[in-house]
Amino acid sequence: MDSSEYFQNVSTSQVLPKKKILNPMDMTTSSDPTLLLPDYLTISDSKFKDLFLQSTTNNMSTDALIELLNQTEILLFIRELTQLSNKFNYSQLQHEQWSYYYNLGMTEGIWTNRVSKKMAEANSMCYTYGRSKNLIKQRLAKYKLQCEKNQETINQCMKQAPLIIDMQTITTMINNLINKDQYELRFELDRRKTMLRLDAEEHKLVEQFYQLKPRQTEINSAKIIWKAINEQHNIIDEIVIFKKWLEVHAQISSYTFEDVQLPKINHIFISLFFQGQTSSAEHIAEQTIAKAEQMIYYLYFRY
Repeated sequence: MDSSEYFQNVSTSQVLPKKKILNPMDMTTSSDPTLLLPDYLTISDSKFKDLFLQSTTNNMSTDALIELLNQTEILLFIRELTQLSNKFNYSQLQHEQWSYYYNLGMTEGIWTNRVSKKMAEANSMCYTYGRSKNLIKQRLAKYKLQCEKNQETINQCMKQAPLIIDMQTITTMINNLINKDQYELRFELDRRKTMLRLDAEEHKLVEQFYQLKPRQTEINSAKIIWKAINEQHNIIDEIVIFKKWLEVHAQISSYTFEDVQLPKINHIFISLFFQGQTSSAEHIAEQTIAKAEQMIYYLYFRY
């Protein structure tokens, strides 16, 4: 088996109690997803026009749209409606997120749990996960109210629409723009759903393992293997995030990797850079991913 084949199947073959760990990366958005939410009222007019033109539909020519956007009143209206729709979509996503948490708790009993930090560190696991039932209910009520208020504000804004614009076409374009710009936000929220299930399963499996009254040698072996699995999935998680980061920045003529807060990826990238094996950032990025995948392969067969 070569490393590329292994990388595709790494999560399906493990030893001892099956612990699949995808620890969050050191990224600010892991704690505050609103940082992934664009604000269409703070960017420049020219930037907004460029973004909006990329969302054009077959129902309106680019020239006709440019002519509309060059009218100050219409531009201000479209920007305001776009930001209102942006906030409404965010509230909807959050309501769906907390509804998922609530349904998971009601159907599978996954609410919140914790172990000591010492226990978590010794067994390469998170020490806490989930939210309490009361907090989830509060968040559901909060985002439901936000959705209702945002929808009412949108309705009021629509009443002020200039008569010369086709609102159905403009609304479609706004939704296209928002769906594109909120991709990373949806990705982060989906990651949190996955993490909750994995963390809950992890706690359950570790508890079941110790209930079997294993010998100390078995405990030591389990800890070594769990640590390796933890390292494997940390690297897998970094690779996924790094690939997504590269996709987002692919259209930019020049960029750096200084703000990519991925420890393993950064270490590999810097090592390759100073070795002078490649001449372009793109080539180094490709080599970085290949090296990271080799590390996963090595960790699997090492233990």
